[in-house]
Amino acid sequence: MPRAETKALLLGALLLGFALGGSAPARAQLVTEPADLSVLLLPGEEAQRTLTLTNAGAEPLMFCLSFGRPLEDGPEGPRLASDALSSACGEYGEELFRITEADIPFVRWDIYGLTMMSDGRLFAADVGALGRTYELTPDLEYVRSFEHPFVEEVAPFNATNGITYNADTGTLWWTNGEHPCSIDNCFGYERVLLLEGDLDGNATGRRIEVPIAEEAPEPADTGIPTGAVYDAVADRYYYLDFANDNLWAIDTLGNVIEGYPVEQDAYPGNTLAFVVDAHRDLVGTAPEEPSADPGEGVWIEIGVNRPGDFRVTRIVALDAYGHWSGIETPTPLLAGGSDLDVNGQSLRSRLDPNGVLYYVYSAPHGIVAVRPHPLPPSWLSLDAGPEGAWDGTLAPGASREITLTFRAGAREVGDYTSALQAFDAATGEAVEVPLVMEVLPTTAGEDDVAAPEASSLSVYPNPFAEEASVALILAERSEVRVAVYDVLGRTVAVLHEGPVAAGTRRFTLGGAALPAGLYLVRAEVSGPGGAVQALTARLTHVD
Repeated sequence: MPRAETKALLLGALLLGFALGGSAPARAQLVTEPADLSVLLLPGEEAQRTLTLTNAGAEPLMFCLSFGRPLEDGPEGPRLASDALSSACGEYGEELFRITEADIPFVRWDIYGLTMMSDGRLFAADVGALGRTYELTPDLEYVRSFEHPFVEEVAPFNATNGITYNADTGTLWWTNGEHPCSIDNCFGYERVLLLEGDLDGNATGRRIEVPIAEEAPEPADTGIPTGAVYDAVADRYYYLDFANDNLWAIDTLGNVIEGYPVEQDAYPGNTLAFVVDAHRDLVGTAPEEPSADPGEGVWIEIGVNRPGDFRVTRIVALDAYGHWSGIETPTPLLAGGSDLDVNGQSLRSRLDPNGVLYYVYSAPHGIVAVRPHPLPPSWLSLDAGPEGAWDGTLAPGASREITLTFRAGAREVGDYTSALQAFDAATGEAVEVPLVMEVLPTTAGEDDVAAPEASSLSVYPNPFAEEASVALILAERSEVRVAVYDVLGRTVAVLHEGPVAAGTRRFTLGGAALPAGLYLVRAEVSGPGGAVQALTARLTHVD
């Protein structure tokens, strides 16, 4: 038989063997236990849950964790979307894209501000007297430029030191500062305005005067507001005072929000840089109106300098009141080892926020995109102990325990949802673990949210019309059957039958097919010793 035919037959037999169940090459495989996590909390409470990540394959596995990365269906299940701006895993601070003044058709280019629309259109504002804004692609390719609004009405020198997009008005706003420069001092500000223009830079004439601190340490005589970012949920602008190292928030009339300005507590003794980006929880928040505390749910990212040094070494995440989250992304180095001189706004991609972070630098002037440290929703923190929370290597059969802390804070009653993603670094294949934090009314009984020292069953709301939430809290992993019965003892719904991990598990009962009346929810819990515990709760359905 000719060699080509022999090779073809052998290949066909090999493929047929795979199709008939023959063994394929072993692959790494991520498995999580439990498959989802949910908790019930009263406002101000917190709870911890443990997630175990295991390599169930026969090969070593490099993994990383994230939230909200874009996924698509692959042959082995969900995987990182092919059009995502960066790969699944990598070193935090790793450079992804860069654009410099040599890449644009202008002699001088000194970018300070950055903002991005939800469709990925990126706008970068020049700080100098050129008064130009540049549109770029998400991977930092030049598109076009246009003049943007600025004023020189009071002081002899002005500068654009920020730009933000207001999704409510569909317009751009430029931060324009006027310096009363003299031979001895050019640090203080005479006036700072937010100036509105359309997406082509045409001024609308609307402006907001930004409050300035009356005093600041030398060499500044006053505060120095820098940057600006609009929060559509709370309808406010955040900005930094570079001279006083604090964070401000104002409404759309320029009034200071109560409780501001606030000092940051990231790395006491260090100083803030010219960097600000604020955004609501990247993944999952409910309801979408401001909570009892409109600052809840906001991450603000700033640059932090070394003491006495303008160079930024890291971008840190704060909450709306300046408290450090413990999350930071290092800034990369220029070839040769010197630090980039970061001197403008940082910005998370609105297309892939946990995959790309942009910031402005000088010497030479440019914009760089790096891989950021993932940001969880603001009601969640993650800890994996000394081995590190966010990435690592698992041998075949090895596991990593991850502790998740849920915090209700001052949030409104409702469900807050997200999903923790675990990625295979080599293939981009992903496992998503749904996360739910349900904040209950303060009138709810304490037993509804007890720590899982004992098992319990609760229902909310009660009475209910369209849908009820059944929460089962287990002290240990158990076999469970959760069913609903009418007043005649007939089973009208089985919500779950099978194993349930320790902690809180939430089930949903729809009322569309149920007549109004009284029902009994019963959970039969079979523990490891074989004993069966019955947990019950009465439930009223109304039309």
